[in-house]
Formats: sequence, C-alpha cells, structure tokens
Amino acid sequence: MYFKKLRKNKRGVSNVLSVILITALMVTSIAITYSYIIPTIDRGRLQSTISTSALFLTKIDSVSQSLFYDGVGASRNLDIDAYSGALEFRSSGLNVRAFVGGSMYFPLPGLTFGIVRLTIPSDISIMQDGEVEYLKGSPYDPLVVMDEGSSDPAMFTLARVSAETYQMELWYRLLFYILDTGPGGTIDISLVVIEFSSEDSIRGLNDGTYGIVVNKTNIEVNPTRYGFNVNNDPITTSGANFELTVNKVTGPQTIYSVSGVRSLISFNLVVITLGFNIISLG
Repeated sequence: MYFKKLRKNKRGVSNVLSVILITALMVTSIAITYSYIIPTIDRGRLQSTISTSALFLTKIDSVSQSLFYDGVGASRNLDIDAYSGALEFRSSGLNVRAFVGGSMYFPLPGLTFGIVRLTIPSDISIMQDGEVEYLKGSPYDPLVVMDEGSSDPAMFTLARVSAETYQMELWYRLLFYILDTGPGGTIDISLVVIEFSSEDSIRGLNDGTYGIVVNKTNIEVNPTRYGFNVNNDPITTSGANFELTVNKVTGPQTIYSVSGVRSLISFNLVVITLGFNIISLG
C-alpha cells in the first residue's frame, strides 16, 4: 500500500532516492578517507619525522667532526630537535688485520666504533621490511677513508628493522693515514677510530625538550687494550707484500695493499672518544 502511494507521489520517490544517494556518497567518502586520505596523511607525517631526524643527525655529525682536531676537553652544545622515538648511543665491532707475505702479523679483533641510533616506532609502510637506505654515504663505500681522498667519513642509514620499527644510524668510517716510501723503504701507518661514550639514552623524545653536550673526552695512541705494549709503542715488522683488511659483517675488505719488500712497517692506532651528555630542558 505504501509503495503504491509512493508511485503516485513523485515527490516521495524523489525524497527516498535523495536519501539513498546521500547515504551512498557518505559511505563512499568515508571509504575513500580511510583507504587513501588517512594513510597518505600518516605517510606524510612519518616522512616529516624522518626528515627532521635526519637533520638532527646531520647536526650531530657537524658538531662531532668539528671536534676531531680539537684538544681534549673541547665541547659543543646543540638542541635535540628530533621529536619522535628513542635516542641512544651504541658501539659496533670491526676486525682489522694486517698481513705481511700472506701471513697475518697483527690483528685488532675487538676494535669498536660509535653509533648514534634513533629508533622510530611506526607501522606505516614507506619501505620494505629489512630494507636499508643510505641517506649519506653508500653501501659500496669502503669502511676506511684514505688520507689522500676527500670523502666524508660520516654514514647515515635508514632501515625498516621490523613491521613496526624504523631505525636511523650515524657512524663513522675509520680514518687511514699512510706514508709509504716505496720498495726497499718504509711504511708508516696510522689508523683513527671514533668511539662514542654515553651513559644516557632517551626512550621518549616526545616526552620533553632536550639538549646534548658533546665533549672530546679522550685521545689514546696505541692503547694496551688493543694489544699494544705498555709503552704505547707502534707495532713494527718488516717484509714483503703488505696488506690491511677490515671486516664489519659481510667479509674482509682490503683497504691497502702493496707489493715489494719494506725494511720497516710501523702500525699506529689512534682512538678518539666523544662523550654525549643529554640535558633535559623541560
């Protein structure tokens, strides 16, 4: 009876159709919002967080490198303007080995270098799980910067370490200085490693306002903890066909290799320690 009346009343049919169309448009609008617009906004927020965090690591890099050639006790201050995730300072290991005539004469199996790590929680997908992107440097760069080159030692990586976590890291390659006078002569080697020292970490950057004081806390030449003698003398030898390799994870990389006899091969290790003190600003 009701639909018979509707058929006679065109205005009633028009109202029903209007309600159906409006409802359909609302459902479609909500579906588009949740399937496209909101994920797009979330990805934009994550990209903004990553860009801000990368800028913060760039500032730490600039401050740290400015301390390389300063004396012990020199310091720099900067604000922490990464506002999401956790900030911590860690160490990673390297194996350094020197060979003469194909035989290893000096290993550094426990050499460590410092890492600044920002961990950002997010389940928004802008990278594949396990993917690593180099924001500065390259996976093809050697683990050592030679003194004859002008390569920047800093390396920045962004990795999606799980479905809900991204990590950004800043670390430095070794600095390698060598004076080789040629066959029959001598080789004088100095290898410089940057270590970080900090008892502080921040688990929630969004919970407050923080700053960092970066100090050059120590310089060690040929420390006994890395196998040098108590007088901190260089490791010396002689022989033919010198080679130096560094192994991080993927296998040894040959950093320097020469043929011919050297009457003296002198190996020095310089360890620069940068300390990070986190200050709560409110």
